[in-house]
Amino acid sequence: MDLSKLTSMMFPVIVSAIAWMLSSLSGMQADLIDIKSKMPALITAQGVPTDSPISAEARAKLKEEIRSQMGELNVRIRILEEHEKSKGFK
Repeated sequence: MDLSKLTSMMFPVIVSAIAWMLSSLSGMQADLIDIKSKMPALITAQGVPTDSPISAEARAKLKEEIRSQMGELNVRIRILEEHEKSKGFK
């Protein structure tokens, strides 16, 4: 096979590969710029992740539920303690 024919056959493949590579780099750069623009909303200047409104709301609900359960447990403990005290006096 003639080298000039091989070169002429490979030239379009090489050009399209370079074009694909440049478009991929352009896409990755756009994604990187998008991510960097959103970083201040995700991480504070001190490097601490910020809360999203959804996670903050879910955590607040969970805290409230735990507090209510702790209150119920405290009442049950007091009732059991009073029951034990009344048993001891009999």
